[in-house]
Amino acid sequence: MIGQTVSKYHILEEIGRGAMGIVFKAQDTFLGRFVALKILAEKLVNSPEMLCRFEREGGAASALNHPNICTVFEAGSWQGRPYLAMELLTGKALDDRLASGPIPAGQLIEIAIGTTSALEAAHAIGVVHRDIKPANLFLTTSGKVKVLDFGLPKVKPPATPLGDDAPTVAMFATRKGTILGTLAYMSPEQVCCEPLDGRADLYSLGVVLYELATGQLPGRGSATIESLPAGLGPIVATLISRDAHLRYQTAREAREAFQRCAGIGSASPGAGRFARALPSS
Repeated sequence: MIGQTVSKYHILEEIGRGAMGIVFKAQDTFLGRFVALKILAEKLVNSPEMLCRFEREGGAASALNHPNICTVFEAGSWQGRPYLAMELLTGKALDDRLASGPIPAGQLIEIAIGTTSALEAAHAIGVVHRDIKPANLFLTTSGKVKVLDFGLPKVKPPATPLGDDAPTVAMFATRKGTILGTLAYMSPEQVCCEPLDGRADLYSLGVVLYELATGQLPGRGSATIESLPAGLGPIVATLISRDAHLRYQTAREAREAFQRCAGIGSASPGAGRFARALPSS
């Protein structure tokens, strides 16, 4: 497809591919800007499930405008194949970054603060990501983390009323008993197909941070919660509590914990809830 024009996007090169489709670097022929153009694989065009997931990604992400969430500029269809025109990022996904070894504490805290900030914005409008994992967190060359792939969101009415200028999001249904997500990073309630809220994303983030810090998943190697850099262990332990009621209850609460750990704020990172020990499996 190199050299073709999809809608108003002239395709320049392929930059990635996955189970759902291909991502190209393309140029908007009207505005001149470069974008990442994600096109559903031709073999999946007749799959209602994949079409629905693709639509979810565009609908959920386009409803969010946040510096730590990859921006979706436009969604459309070309020759029967849906596409998304997204912000073109330079850097690498955190699963690729893992190949270089554990991430230093300072950078890890920056990633944690950026991701919890993005989740705070998503949860505020009722969007639960449901697939937070290293492959869906992108670290730009400037050091900013971006949350990718809102293809599996659970959208529910927000807990507090929104203003008249708040973004509109669609409600997507999930078949009862269907597990969506990546097993290694799923919260216990997600694995058991129980009702989910934002605390499931926080659990997944805790697993990701543990892995980024140690190079291992919780319980699958010699690393322990004490292996995490100073100050991070109690916070991550709280995030990956098997009981959702013992986790941070909101992304904001988790963000503030990481900010305190980074020295942004006055509270001690070891105080109160942060001092809980890692729950037994």
